[in-house]
Amino acid sequence: MEDTKILAFCGSLRKDSYNKKLLLHTCDILKEENCDVTYLDLKSLALPIYDSDFEEASGLPEGANRLITAMHSADAILIASPEYNGCDDAARFIIRQRHPVYLR
Repeated sequence: MEDTKILAFCGSLRKDSYNKKLLLHTCDILKEENCDVTYLDLKSLALPIYDSDFEEASGLPEGANRLITAMHSADAILIASPEYNGCDDAARFIIRQRHPVYLR
């Protein structure tokens, strides 16, 4: 049986985020269970706010392409995200603009 491919990312972009620390610990546990876990640092993608006019003229930004490719190649997506009174954090909001079906 092939290892399950899991893409993990954190909605909080802070370096010392508790959510990120918990997610990285969870990734370590999943690796011990023979899961193929890829942690993707959303901050490294430098995702701009969605602008369809810009994308029609220039194409998808490189970070958006990397994110979409990683999401499509994963069997599962693991998200650690802070809760802001029932609202998405900024990073997940921008991802949802890029890939609206990622949480459905």
